Amino acid sequence: MNTKMTKPGPGHAQIAIIGGTYLQNRMLESGLLDDQSFTVETPFGRSGEIWCGRSGTTSFYYVHNHGDGKYVETWVALYQLGVREAIGGATAGGINPAMKVRDFVVPDDFMDFNIDRPRSLPQSIFQEEGMILPRYTPATDPLLDDILVSETKSRLERDDTLSGINVHKGGVVVQAAAGRFETPAEIRMFQKLGGDFVTMSIGTEIAYARMAGIHYSCLVIISNPAEGMGEWRFDSLSDIYQTLNKVSLDIVVSSLPRIASLKGKPRIGDELRVHP
Repeated sequence: MNTKMTKPGPGHAQIAIIGGTYLQNRMLESGLLDDQSFTVETPFGRSGEIWCGRSGTTSFYYVHNHGDGKYVETWVALYQLGVREAIGGATAGGINPAMKVRDFVVPDDFMDFNIDRPRSLPQSIFQEEGMILPRYTPATDPLLDDILVSETKSRLERDDTLSGINVHKGGVVVQAAAGRFETPAEIRMFQKLGGDFVTMSIGTEIAYARMAGIHYSCLVIISNPAEGMGEWRFDSLSDIYQTLNKVSLDIVVSSLPRIASLKGKPRIGDELRVHP
């Protein structure tokens, strides 16, 4: 499935789906993607693998596993491809006790404690006049947030096996450094600062998307209590992935026509990027 194809030109699709543990391999197994992936050579290196996909009449790009660590390269590639809408996601450790294990969250703010990853996309990629100095009030796109919340509620309500799972609109992502789990002391600090859950990549995606002029929202599954907030075991994650990755795929795919219908509508993020 990883044979490289010639990359499509800008305008092939304006929507990107960014995979993470909320989807795992479900999108790759969905039958919605081309058999071949491609990569994009950017001034900063080669992007992660990107697939072209289609659901009904809606075309999209798919990036697996947050771009396999090629964060800058992949988001520069999406900018160069002309992407305007993106849906990401992750599994996360719950800090806010109202956000229980197996609940879905569509966050609207973030705190970034990852000190190793570049905080910004390179200014040299942008075609717009003026300095790209983004604001994050709000951090995510409200129209996309509403679509994800609505589609998540609809998916949960029509499946009795998912009873007791809630969807939370709004929440603060704490992005921690990758490579290890947080300590209980770190989680207590994040809680005092107002964090609702902790994960490792979507803070970067929220930041980069705004810089690139890409409207972004994400779907998060609370897969375990954050460290010190409750007991959990690694093997308990397998049931989460087996059950809820498929649900996440259903939610994202059902959202695509509504996302496509936003084309041409004024968006709040468009006024929050360029400093003249």
